[in-house]
Amino acid sequence: MINAYVGCAIDSTVRYMATSGGVGSYLLKYLFDKGEIHTAITFDYDNEILKYVPRLIYKYEDYKMTGSIYHEINLIQFVKEHINEIKGEFACFVLPCQARAIRSILERSNVNSILIGLTCSSQQDLEATYYLIKYLNINRDEVTFIQYRGNGWPSGIQIIKKDGTKIFVPNNNSIWTQIFHSRLFILPRCFECQNTLNIYSDIVLADPWLKEYVIKEKEGQTLFGSYTNRGQSIIMNAINNGYITAKSINENAFTSSQYNTIVRKNGYKNHPNIKKRMKKIFTSSYYKSIVLASASLFKIHCMIKNKMERCLLYKTVNK
Repeated sequence: MINAYVGCAIDSTVRYMATSGGVGSYLLKYLFDKGEIHTAITFDYDNEILKYVPRLIYKYEDYKMTGSIYHEINLIQFVKEHINEIKGEFACFVLPCQARAIRSILERSNVNSILIGLTCSSQQDLEATYYLIKYLNINRDEVTFIQYRGNGWPSGIQIIKKDGTKIFVPNNNSIWTQIFHSRLFILPRCFECQNTLNIYSDIVLADPWLKEYVIKEKEGQTLFGSYTNRGQSIIMNAINNGYITAKSINENAFTSSQYNTIVRKNGYKNHPNIKKRMKKIFTSSYYKSIVLASASLFKIHCMIKNKMERCLLYKTVNK
């Protein structure tokens, strides 16, 4: 990483509505406004399948701030299928497991791109959302909209039913926290991932999971940095042109914000036999059918999983 920063979008509404600070959204606005890109991707919510779906856009006004999306989207396939519809230079947000493949597809088609990477602890299958809805005793047919992040920080899942009822589940210390970290719904490849900080992107964004922000931050701040000269140039120009405010931070602080995820993934790497057992059990449809049959069994599973990962953490830190 060349430089690391903490900051937010200059627009307070965007800052509040975005996942954490709105820097990503306003970098996209800067790129469109200055003619540095001509195509990007936004996501529309499909309430029939309770899922976000990608769509190409050609101006910032068509961009929708959705916050984080906690279910898999096959963005690689989408880019492949719509490569001929990309006009001029292209930008999109990517997960660590998507960056290199999307970059390769674009380069083969001679499309210049800016990849704005997201740090990632793991990605969930859509079944995680379905389980949450079931846990809350909500019928899927009643749901008209779900937003996973946004509207303050760290916020939570916001569910709107057809009758207008709004349900909020915090991202921290809630049933969603247990679901998200249960490892029952993550994609199998997440057990193999070592690229938390999205090193193949041009610019990387992260939540400020640092004590000083966790204690007091409510509106949203973004940790961000660059891996390429083009990424660094975009960041500096966006700052100098008044799109985002930022102050430099130590790169170690940026890494520390993702400490737990990095240590856990190192634990998977350093203890492949334990990881292999966890992956085999937690991705087993038979095992999941048992532990998801009741809330009490799910909680027991979470206790066992936590104990296993604490063991991995101890072995890794004290290696």
